[in-house]
Amino acid sequence: MTIPPYRSVLSNAQEKLNAAINQIRSAIPHSGEAGMLIEQQFRSQLRDVLPEKVGVSHGFVVDSCGRLSKQMDIILYDRLNTPRIFASDGTQMFPVESTYACGEIKTKLDTLNLKDSFEKCSSYKNLSRRAYFKRGEKLRTSTYKLFGGDKPHWQSIFFCIAFESIDAENLQNKYHEIVVSKNLQVHERVDTIAALKATNERNMLINVSGEMTNGVPASNSIDLLPSPGSRLCTYRAKEPWSLFIMLLLRYMNQAPMEPVSMLLYGGNEPY
Repeated sequence: MTIPPYRSVLSNAQEKLNAAINQIRSAIPHSGEAGMLIEQQFRSQLRDVLPEKVGVSHGFVVDSCGRLSKQMDIILYDRLNTPRIFASDGTQMFPVESTYACGEIKTKLDTLNLKDSFEKCSSYKNLSRRAYFKRGEKLRTSTYKLFGGDKPHWQSIFFCIAFESIDAENLQNKYHEIVVSKNLQVHERVDTIAALKATNERNMLINVSGEMTNGVPASNSIDLLPSPGSRLCTYRAKEPWSLFIMLLLRYMNQAPMEPVSMLLYGGNEPY
């Protein structure tokens, strides 16, 4: 079977990513410094494949109510229209309405730091998306099909990616435990988890519509986001990075550029 050229490029990108991270881990014993360099590798790979309109950064996300997310390893945002705010140490803050998705990067993902990923996810997804310019109904030409419904504005997406992970079935059990204990609705959860390497090679938690046969979902039945009737399933991907990118591109290629009303971020105090 002939591999399509684009698929071949993504496969090569995964090999380069694996090689770069292995080199970092062998050369730098300090886990903190190695972790930052690994994060940079993932962000660099995303910049190479995502559309130019999608910026890739890290920092904090803020809403017009004054709430601030936890620090995000990956922030995907409207690169052309986002008014970024820089703190004195160079830290960036992004208005939530200008962001498309956030992600957590783990050198090794286990049940303990999966809980941490959920906390970061909640701090992002609980931000209020309200600072939009009002548009007449005649100007509103489309809605966004996200999380099983038609939405007037973009919704927050959150994913977790890792270099290594424990077996996805163990992650799945912890995932459901967290969801039940916090009573999280579908749109409030971590949407997809992908690891380059994992115990027993089950390296992804993805959303699947329909049945799986011998651990393999039907064609066109997997998605980055949940939808009515879908289930979060463990999956053994030969090329997890390539698959993750293809699932992410489905949404980033459709990501809107909606002007944000920054006046609402200024508050009511006189300048």
